[in-house]
Amino acid sequence: MSEYDKTGNSRIIDNAKRSVIKRLVILGAILAVTLSLSIWLLPVEYLIYFQSLQVSIVGYLVTEIIANTAFRLVITAQQSGQTANSLWSLIRILGGIVVADIVLPFISQNVAIAASIGTLVIGFAYQNLLGNMIAGMYLSLTRPFKIDDVITVFGNSRKVCDIGLLNCELLMSNGDIMRAPSSSLLTSPVIIRVITFLRT
Repeated sequence: MSEYDKTGNSRIIDNAKRSVIKRLVILGAILAVTLSLSIWLLPVEYLIYFQSLQVSIVGYLVTEIIANTAFRLVITAQQSGQTANSLWSLIRILGGIVVADIVLPFISQNVAIAASIGTLVIGFAYQNLLGNMIAGMYLSLTRPFKIDDVITVFGNSRKVCDIGLLNCELLMSNGDIMRAPSSSLLTSPVIIRVITFLRT
């Protein structure tokens, strides 16, 4: 990488950091002002629902800002677009879980019970999804096999067509495409066929 590229990348990263901080400060100020105004303008019985809506909207916007910034930084670091998309999706899902965990106790009368129930429900709902996403990100970053490699997994040889966030597409010998969950490829033994050329 040339000195110009390094300087350009560091400038992009610095601008991204400043932009994120600026946007987060603005959102924090908007949230503080609207929460304060809603105390005086709304009837007490509707106040908690309106404030929950405000916190949800701001949480969504914060998650989007962080996810989009992470996406741009990964692309700037000249990683693959697939890694950037994986990181963007993971941040959005985790942001949704955090926002739900904040809003549920806010609405409920018993904060401890609401937080526990919210965490359990969200945890069970996203267990497989998050497991596959984390496995997909791991496969994208470590690259134990790549597209067009022929691998033996689940007892048969298959050609890797695509490595996605949630699953990998494998071309079977009969022409069908099998979508294998990323977590199963991470936990199953995979044999990568290496073709060597011998000189005679």
